[in-house]
Amino acid sequence: MKTAVVIGATGLIGRELCELLADSSTYSQVLAIGRTPQIWINPKIKNIQFNFEHWTELESQLQGFIGLSACDGFCALGTTIGKAKTPENFKKVDLEYVISFTKTLNKVHAQRFLVVSAMGADINSSVFYNQVKGEMEKQVSILFNGTTSFMRPSLLIGNRSEFRFAEKLAIMISPLLGIFLIGPFKKYRPIESRQVARAIVKIIENFQKPKAIYENDELANL
Repeated sequence: MKTAVVIGATGLIGRELCELLADSSTYSQVLAIGRTPQIWINPKIKNIQFNFEHWTELESQLQGFIGLSACDGFCALGTTIGKAKTPENFKKVDLEYVISFTKTLNKVHAQRFLVVSAMGADINSSVFYNQVKGEMEKQVSILFNGTTSFMRPSLLIGNRSEFRFAEKLAIMISPLLGIFLIGPFKKYRPIESRQVARAIVKIIENFQKPKAIYENDELANL
């Protein structure tokens, strides 16, 4: 049996993803990496507390759990420029940490890596957020030794611990968005975090050769 290694396990998508992966027969255990330990109902989920600075320490912890068995990696790391306070701090989380995790996955011989990115990710974008996400996708694709897939959700809706105005507004007007965002604009509809997590698990369970990129409307359909 395989091991699922999830970083960003305490976040909006990460929490949902860990629970769904633990319910899947594909994995015998789920290693949930986060800054703070979480309480999980499913005994297949095991906490790995990590401060995101000492990556060799994380590698040692993973090796202790995985041993010689096969594993897949999942990344649900992500912040906002508002929460990060500075562009440098934003890049540290959404780019540098993801690159470091990619290198760690190579050392534990992960076979597949599924990463939550964002709609509009483009290294040549004039929008800083999208530019960083595009750079992250490029670097991960180059560095990871196995198969990579990137999820590009639109605005995420879910039960966050912190208040986000744009998300609360999207929840309030989502019935109207459903009416007006049709046809070619349907892909811009907000998406629930659980929908993204379910799509990731479905990709793992049903596609031997997953696509490199899954856009927002594809995630919703899955």
